Amino acid sequence: MQNNDIDKFVEAISESFDCMGSTISHFWPLNGGQIGAYFDAAEALDIYYRLKDLRRTKSLQEIAELMPPPDVIKSFLQVNGVVGLKVAKNFKIEKISTEEIVDNTLFLLKILETKLNGDFLGLGGTNLLLDTAEIENVLSGNKWVVPKNGDEKRQIANLVVTSTHLCYSLFYDIFQTAGFYIHGPYDVSKKFGEDAILVIREHPNINPKNIWSELEMPYSNLIIYCVYKGLDFKLDFSNHPYSNRSIADKLISYGVLLDGKELPLEKVLELEKFFEKSIAVQTKKVDALSDFDKVRKGAKIAFSFFEKLRRSMGDDDSKLLAQVDENIKKFGDKFIQQFGEKQVRSNDYWKKLFDPRNDYL
Repeated sequence: MQNNDIDKFVEAISESFDCMGSTISHFWPLNGGQIGAYFDAAEALDIYYRLKDLRRTKSLQEIAELMPPPDVIKSFLQVNGVVGLKVAKNFKIEKISTEEIVDNTLFLLKILETKLNGDFLGLGGTNLLLDTAEIENVLSGNKWVVPKNGDEKRQIANLVVTSTHLCYSLFYDIFQTAGFYIHGPYDVSKKFGEDAILVIREHPNINPKNIWSELEMPYSNLIIYCVYKGLDFKLDFSNHPYSNRSIADKLISYGVLLDGKELPLEKVLELEKFFEKSIAVQTKKVDALSDFDKVRKGAKIAFSFFEKLRRSMGDDDSKLLAQVDENIKKFGDKFIQQFGEKQVRSNDYWKKLFDPRNDYL
């Protein structure tokens, strides 16, 4: 991996930001810069030094096993992973060279490549977390339901939307991969016929008590398996789904697992209504926080991504959280004001910002 891989990374990440920038004017509850600017360098340096230390004694595969899922690594790269180190260098927070930033970025990309089954940058429109054998296990191990009519298809589509919104309410717009990611599309034409694809929507943590201790959620995880026929479906680097056709009506089979148990259709609507109530309560709770507390909670969410890595090294996020408080005292609402209005940026802007080979910020 060298310059060509950095070029591809920059292209992949800029395309996903470019698409977001043209459709989203503001993120909830605060924009990425309003939150991340209070800890971008601290978090980036924390992960940088941990990886640097591990690389002395452990193999790539061993380190990859300590790292979070691919979508979380991608999220880190497009929030603080690159920009945070550039901030540290430019503002002389830490003595770090451009070469070291590039090397760290390339190593994170190697980890991505290790964790994914091809197309690790998503330039081919896929996010392949499972290999062929694992997909075969999914196909043979699940009970597949054929929707009887359009109403049933819409009910599954509504669950997809509602469960996604639940994760936004728990992890904010910019950190939603902590609780939700899509993977696929997987070719399942052998089982379901020509042009059949499988898209999996996983919610591995819908009860994050480590972040929201007072959360009243009786469930832990949710997986929605959807088989579509004749659907042009793609995923970009940021895990955004794209299709030039309507999706819900292309559903030909599905399966829903709640805490590892199959969820029958009659329970789907019940779950959806419960989620809607939870979303309303959680949204109200977040909206009631002061901007600084929204930043603190956002930092807690971001730091939870690498909890397994820190724990394996006998550490936690307490020092990082203390740094957030220090920066709030030092800078006040400077970043909340500075990044309050989200601007639509050009593709070239994103390419320069996320290119570790320059100092552009």
